[in-house]
Amino acid sequence: MRRDTVVGLFSVVLGGLYGAETLRIRSATIGSSWAPRVFPLGIAVFLIILGAAVLIVDRKKAALEGGKAQKAKARDPGYAKLIVGTLVLCGAYGFAFEAFGYILSTLCFMFLLLMLVNEPKRWTSNIVITLVFTFALWGTFVYIFDIMLPPFNLDAVREMFGLGGGI
Repeated sequence: MRRDTVVGLFSVVLGGLYGAETLRIRSATIGSSWAPRVFPLGIAVFLIILGAAVLIVDRKKAALEGGKAQKAKARDPGYAKLIVGTLVLCGAYGFAFEAFGYILSTLCFMFLLLMLVNEPKRWTSNIVITLVFTFALWGTFVYIFDIMLPPFNLDAVREMFGLGGGI
């Protein structure tokens, strides 16, 4: 089975399971009863649509290639490094988020993730993408959704590193 087929099927199945679990969320007692389910259902539908799109594109590629299976073993593109690196970075981001705040932790996370994915030789585009993504998302949450994201917390950083509290 082709890699893109596996990814597409995984996305469709994950979206279906996520959507099924979303339907188990309790109805809201105030306002619209569907309110707590709307955003998660949107994510589930998005996963299913993306997975189906990947499957369709993969089937078209397979048809263009004549349906022949690749005989030559492809060189390992380093998926294990990407998976492990992404998991480590996500874990570190989760721990750093509250202490270092949204902006600093997201800047570091995005830059390191892009360096892992895009390779260090594209560092200038990695910096630009990191800055644009971080501040665009911050602006969206703060100015459009009126949701304050965690700021830098010096006390939490001191506690994290076991430093004294007084200056």
